[in-house]
Parts: sequence; structure tokens; C-alpha cells
Amino acid sequence: MEQTQKYPELTWTKNEYHQLQLALDALKNIRNRECRRHMMDEHLDPHTRDILDEVISMLSDELDYDPTPNEPGEPPITAAEMHAAAWKEHQDMHR
Repeated sequence: MEQTQKYPELTWTKNEYHQLQLALDALKNIRNRECRRHMMDEHLDPHTRDILDEVISMLSDELDYDPTPNEPGEPPITAAEMHAAAWKEHQDMHR
């Protein structure tokens, strides 16, 4: 018989992303325990397991999000280049 694991008490003194990571780890542990059980001994019904998998996927995507674009974009323009272009446009408008 497997022994139940006591999850750490949630203390709200840490960063909220850290708390989400703890929750994600707990959900992954639940899924792993459920996957090791025989089909007739499973605690969760298939619909609940599907929801659990979806929540784990969504949380993982959110916590592993990298805001850096994957494609190299246009190089940033400096303030001097921006002002030079604006001045040139201004002069062209008054000719």
C-alpha cells in the first residue's frame, strides 16, 4: 500500500510564481501516482485525469514562458537615429 505524501504548507511569504511551481509539482505527483495504479484501482475518473493533464500543461506553459522573441527582428533604433530621421522628414515637408 502506498503511503500518502504530505504536501508542504503554503506560506504566502514567497513569490507567487514559487507558489504556483509548488502547486504544479503537487499536481504532477498526483498524476504520476495515478498513472502507476492499475486501471481498476485508479482514484480519478478519465474526465478528471484529462482536466488534470490540461491544467498541468497550461501551468507549465505559463511558468516556462520566455518573452524573448524567437525570430530575429528589426534592430532597435537609437534616439539619435530617430531624431535624425524626424529632422530629415521635417525638412522634406518644408521644401
